[in-house]
Amino acid sequence: MATPLRYTLSALCCGAMLIIYLPLFPAAGFLRPAFTPENWRLLADDPQLSQALSATLISSLIAVGGALTLTLLMVAALWPSPGWQRLTARLPLLLALPHVAFATGALLLFAEGGVIYRFIPVMHAIPDRYGIGLGLVLAVKESAFLLWVSWAVLGEKQLSEQLIVMRSLGYGRGQCLRYLILPTLLPALSVALLATTAWTLSVVDVAIILGPGNPPTLAVLAWQWLNQGDDHAQIKGQLSCMILLVLLAALALSACGLWRAWQYFFPGLHGRRRAQTSRLSGKLVSEVIPLSGVLCTLTLVLLAHAALADALIVSNSFWLALWASLLGAVLCLLWLEWGPGALTRCLWLPLILPALPLAAGQYEIALYGWLDGQFTTVLWGHLLWVIPWMLFILRPAWQRIDPRQVLIARTLGWHQTRIFVQIKCPLVLKPLLSALAVGFSVSIAQYLPTQWLGAGRVPTLTAEAVALSSGGASAQLAAQGLWQLILPVLFFTLTALLARTIGHFRQGLR
Repeated sequence: MATPLRYTLSALCCGAMLIIYLPLFPAAGFLRPAFTPENWRLLADDPQLSQALSATLISSLIAVGGALTLTLLMVAALWPSPGWQRLTARLPLLLALPHVAFATGALLLFAEGGVIYRFIPVMHAIPDRYGIGLGLVLAVKESAFLLWVSWAVLGEKQLSEQLIVMRSLGYGRGQCLRYLILPTLLPALSVALLATTAWTLSVVDVAIILGPGNPPTLAVLAWQWLNQGDDHAQIKGQLSCMILLVLLAALALSACGLWRAWQYFFPGLHGRRRAQTSRLSGKLVSEVIPLSGVLCTLTLVLLAHAALADALIVSNSFWLALWASLLGAVLCLLWLEWGPGALTRCLWLPLILPALPLAAGQYEIALYGWLDGQFTTVLWGHLLWVIPWMLFILRPAWQRIDPRQVLIARTLGWHQTRIFVQIKCPLVLKPLLSALAVGFSVSIAQYLPTQWLGAGRVPTLTAEAVALSSGGASAQLAAQGLWQLILPVLFFTLTALLARTIGHFRQGLR
């Protein structure tokens, strides 16, 4: 391909990504009120701040710490074994379950007036001012994501061979976890843990559904302030977003310090063998985690009865998710081929930053451009989170393409576009289908960009489920949550069938 055309395609890729990532610049404008001491005094005088901050910290620590603990328990008990393979085979269905649908199932099951309360009236819901229930639900849901990342890391043959050697030398599972799995797994999980922490700190939709209510978590409180027209409330909302960023940085630095201290004080093996630790807890967790998804689904099915979701709402959610995943796939492939690789790390920012200031930045741009309330604007808002997740899946597969195949094609006189279409894209077809399924699920789960950019004129299943969670219409709420579950599961199933069909007809290429 001629060099000027290559530069043109690279510029087009950068321009498209710049349009999608434009809200990062207004989000940086949240720093302005931080330089005025009076604004901080205004925030400190608010009576809800301390309780909201405590609930945010406690729920986030329970969610992230609990998800990591559950993941390590399952890895230590099952990897590598046939039980590990069965567990990872169930992961796609649990990953396809949106957070709001999972939270809706938990609310209808455990809340006062829910299923358990109806059968056992003595079981009253305990007042939860610190978001403990929120943290526990998120811990179960996020453990599936961490387990998925761990599955990719633990698939290396050399690591399993090292584990077999350690076990044959008499070291127990606990020692193998401490001296082999943790040093390999935790550095690889660092980005995933950072993304999980950023999301739990700034989650709004699940926090509205599960509580605490008054005062809510800091993210919900900031969202309420930013929705008000009062200048003082806007300032408090912007400063709260700054606090969320500071909390994220503090938790990340603390985790890094704890890991280095662990490595310093517990350096390595000293030849001491210890008795085998019990695998009961890990096996129990590996059964409970998939069972929680099944229980959530059964709850939604039983409570939905004959209630139907609005056809417009289902249609909006489906087409938004479909277009977002398709556009995201095209942009990701073009970026991997012609985009500047040095800027790829910048595209991960929406995953490792709290979502609230980014969604507020999107809303500010939409207001200035008179674009709010339009379908295409909501679609643009979803792409800011769909593209990083799709790149998260596609980039490793793209880097594994054998460069010798490209070299052979070049010696035959093929230009870059033909190599891209006929060699590289077919080689990443199965990871591309997985990325499409994940992008579809991520778009279905978006709440903040839908609520702000849609201005109430583009209703989706997630927005309706959050709105119905504070009411008493259990059947309608269950129907919204059920459809929010059905769409990603159907799309995951379709992509899995396509991947299996493609693998069947391409057996000779193995």
